[in-house]
Amino acid sequence: MSNIAASSLQPISGSASGDRDTGETVWTNGKPAAGQIAVCVPFYRDDPAHLAKALSGMTGAETTSLIFYDDGSGDDAITVGLKEALSRHPGAACLVTATVNCGRAHARNRLAGLAAQDWILFLDADMQPDDGAFIDRYISAIEASGGPAVISGGFSLLHTRPSPETRLHAAQSRRSECLDAETRNKAPGLYLFTSNILVHRTVLETVPFDDGYEGWGWEDVDWGLSVVASYPLRHIDNPATHLGLDETGALLDKFGGSGRNFARLARRHPDAISQMPLYRMAKLFSRFPARSFLQRLARGGAAFRPFPVGLRLACLKTYRALAYSKDIS
Repeated sequence: MSNIAASSLQPISGSASGDRDTGETVWTNGKPAAGQIAVCVPFYRDDPAHLAKALSGMTGAETTSLIFYDDGSGDDAITVGLKEALSRHPGAACLVTATVNCGRAHARNRLAGLAAQDWILFLDADMQPDDGAFIDRYISAIEASGGPAVISGGFSLLHTRPSPETRLHAAQSRRSECLDAETRNKAPGLYLFTSNILVHRTVLETVPFDDGYEGWGWEDVDWGLSVVASYPLRHIDNPATHLGLDETGALLDKFGGSGRNFARLARRHPDAISQMPLYRMAKLFSRFPARSFLQRLARGGAAFRPFPVGLRLACLKTYRALAYSKDIS
């Protein structure tokens, strides 16, 4: 299973999109693309071999293409294990490894350019479909769509077993993200999580992901709010489990470090974001003195395991708003 130059493959085109030299290497299992859906998985230092194996065991796997994009992990062990998993996929499979990390928005745009199908299913590397009918439900949704659209399946914690270290993240996900389709359809753009979405190519060509977002956070909401202005965005109940729950310290670091992305989101979609409780809270805190002290206090409360989980969640929300207040003030 030697590496194959990107220029020798179809429909895969040159080594990088835009003006970024990502040093890509491309490997395929040699099977032709078929069917309606290409499953596209961007990843960075997460091992997605479990996801490749799960997708390969689903109904209709032989007509489902898999494309994985390693956004600069530089981990040979992940590459070897993923190639082994993809070699067993009954349909077409491809692994692209880049030497430079360019962020999730760039990776998703690149994946869309590599896919042969018109419908592209984006999954995060730490997701696992909740059952074997996952692809079939999306195919039924395509038949009901009537044209280019975005279809969001949502996600759950069905297959997770939260530990004391990840309990806070599990509670936050259940409250804010593991929502049924009826709830998400009330504000489709704000509730779009790109960890599990099916997108028609026309939508991606018209509304690409904004690769001005760096690091973690908010590029999915930005894209969802941009999409709803031009295309249908429908939420259905077809969840995948988020396996990659963060330990509390890592979660706090993500929340505390995503203020610049949130400020970018607020500038690009001021009307929608100004209605968010998180934005209003951050705006209020921007007028407070001693915010750094309050932020440290809130972080400590969120991390303190003996506290009831509801109190820890309140501290987590306060910590996030205080962190964001420094970027939107």
